[in-house]
Amino acid sequence: MSVAVVNSGGANISSVLHALRRLGAEPEFTADADVIRSANCVILPGVGAAGHAMDVLRNHGLVEVIRGLRQPVIGICLGMQLLFDSSEEDDARLLGLIPARLQRLPDQPGLRVPHMGWNAID
Repeated sequence: MSVAVVNSGGANISSVLHALRRLGAEPEFTADADVIRSANCVILPGVGAAGHAMDVLRNHGLVEVIRGLRQPVIGICLGMQLLFDSSEEDDARLLGLIPARLQRLPDQPGLRVPHMGWNAID
């Protein structure tokens, strides 16, 4: 099974690649549209700002490629956010695969924004 890990300019790439290799996969970290289209599954990782990641995808010519995929696609961290329509962060227009707008976490005492960690959601 071929696994394409999309180069979206994020920072968690080595963690994702290492985890896949431990599972016995041979992932290909790539911005090559043909490799992504032909993979059995696609992983969209990322850490950072949504607007910047979308700029990277646009510069690589991957926005329409990812929108047109028919095989399983999973987003990890920022990669999951990129699957939505848009984000309050940077007022970014995203991939539009999930019809919703991401909202920024509200400022609260004791809560860092941007926030990394586990939370309960309602």
